[in-house]
Amino acid sequence: MNTLFRRTKASIIFLGVAMTLLGLAFFINPVDSILFVVYCCAWAFLFAGIGTLVGYFRHDPADRGAANIVLAILEIVCAVYIFFFPGWSTVALCIFLGCVIFVTGIWDVADALSFRKVEGSNWGLWLVLGIITIVLGFLTLFAPFMMAEAIMIVAGISLVFDGITEIVLGVRM
Repeated sequence: MNTLFRRTKASIIFLGVAMTLLGLAFFINPVDSILFVVYCCAWAFLFAGIGTLVGYFRHDPADRGAANIVLAILEIVCAVYIFFFPGWSTVALCIFLGCVIFVTGIWDVADALSFRKVEGSNWGLWLVLGIITIVLGFLTLFAPFMMAEAIMIVAGISLVFDGITEIVLGVRM
């Protein structure tokens, strides 16, 4: 049990250091970081497509569905598109992130309103942060070119904060 605990503690500290370094890279050089994330998405699509294709041919012919082959081709086409058009892919990624941020803000506002009746819950702060999140999501949706760099800076700050939190948690274990 002691060995497992030490490995877990080391893993948490390692994760924290990795998150902090990635966050610093995002914060220091947001433009190149955007392309890094876009190309990571392309590689993920490519490997997913290859994996889906291999899985399709490894199954018994009676169990093969046409949807799997279509999915594999779609994933590979998305990867190729991202590799050839990283600029447009960056815009698509920013619009997707804008949707996620916008929906997260709506959930945060709903959570804040549900915490309104709980004594000492700081629901007002959560409400303000939720509204700010909604505004940022809206801006990201409708101005993806301007917000792409800002997203990476905010992501960098968030990763640094989360990384430091993980390091402190791991050290305190």
